[in-house]
Amino acid sequence: MSIVLAIFAVFIVVASGSAIIFPSEVLSFAREVMVGPGIWWTAFARLVLAVLLWFSAPACRTPKTFKVLAVMTVMGAVFLVAIGSEGLLEFIDWFASWPLWGVRLQTTVGVAFGLFLLWSIFSKRADA
Repeated sequence: MSIVLAIFAVFIVVASGSAIIFPSEVLSFAREVMVGPGIWWTAFARLVLAVLLWFSAPACRTPKTFKVLAVMTVMGAVFLVAIGSEGLLEFIDWFASWPLWGVRLQTTVGVAFGLFLLWSIFSKRADA
């Protein structure tokens, strides 16, 4: 499970890093993807991430944090479905109205999150 989570974390780092470098393009892509079934795929990806976080928790350096993140990720998936495509598109448009430095700063959180996951997964193994 941890290896799959690590692959997921690398994807998070790359996607968030892309948003730092190309914020307008990534927001435009997100806007296109969230029309129709994209929101369901996004919610499904969050649920997969939640399962990976939950079941990888015992093997990582920060098991309690992983479990809290798993619960928050499930809540995020439910929230996505609850607000629907229209609500999410409105949020993306609002986010896109921020200055580019603000978008870049916010997407840096995604890079930090992915790096935290990688650190937590692999630092435990180095200690063992």
